Amino acid sequence: DASSLVNSGDTAWILVSSALVFIMAPGVGYFYSGMARSKNAVSLVFLCMIAMAVVSIQWMIWGYSLALSDTSTNAFIGDLSYGLLLNVGDKPHVNAPTIPGDVYAIFQCMFAALTPALALGGAAERIRILPAVLFCFVWTTIVYDPIAYWSWAPKGWMNVMGSLDYAGGTPVHIASGFGALAFSLVLGKRQGFGSEKFAPHNYLNIILGTSLLWFGWFGFNGGSAVASNGRAGLAVTVTHISACMGGLSWSVIAYFRHGKKFSSFHFCSGAIAGLVAITPASGFVRPWAALVFGLLSGIACHFAVDFKEKFGFDDALDVFA
Repeated sequence: DASSLVNSGDTAWILVSSALVFIMAPGVGYFYSGMARSKNAVSLVFLCMIAMAVVSIQWMIWGYSLALSDTSTNAFIGDLSYGLLLNVGDKPHVNAPTIPGDVYAIFQCMFAALTPALALGGAAERIRILPAVLFCFVWTTIVYDPIAYWSWAPKGWMNVMGSLDYAGGTPVHIASGFGALAFSLVLGKRQGFGSEKFAPHNYLNIILGTSLLWFGWFGFNGGSAVASNGRAGLAVTVTHISACMGGLSWSVIAYFRHGKKFSSFHFCSGAIAGLVAITPASGFVRPWAALVFGLLSGIACHFAVDFKEKFGFDDALDVFA
């Protein structure tokens, strides 16, 4: 009986991690709202929360089954054996043998729900609620679910080839980054782009959003060990170190490029870059390597922000960068 292998400590940690990742949704909202103009601040927080609700329903209907079915035999997409979360229950998933299947399902649900909220930043200040709701449901079904299956499902083609994606670099961050870029290109530029300066309106919201994201990321990466063990501890450690180094490296470069002043916005942007960069490797690298991840990500992402001016696309909140 596979359910006899369930460990109460592992189960408790993944439940806590699920709650931590949930906090990242309002975190993204506050981070984005501070970067946008004041008239769009509340709507961005609301969009992130409604994305959480819409994708959670999608996940229950068929998302979990399409993304993480361990009964599908093809390399590209799951079957519907877990549709409506039927046949899940206490039976552990192959990827998480010491926790109940429904606990693993809700943990992965938080990843799926967060991803389209990230992509919405590329279309900030240009999208209404109803199209955003439709986008979240459809995009999760045809983009996130297949890529998650490739990366994490037992028969997914990237997983079979030996791809090492510990906590979502491909299905979460790469997918949402390119999703944001595509969204911004399809919708076109905001009025005044190129002639008007779009500056952040509320630095306190940016700091609050970064703090919530940083806090939630401990569950995002630490929980991806799907156990309460040393690997989870390592993931939390390197996550923190990379974020710290990313914030410092971005801040130092911005200091010399922008009038020799330190800015909370620059530090927060660098910290987020460090968190993103370490995510797919957080269960595999040692703390010293996290310094390198943070340093390089802070530098690379700082200069990547300039791409939208050079190439003329309006990624409103620099999601792609």
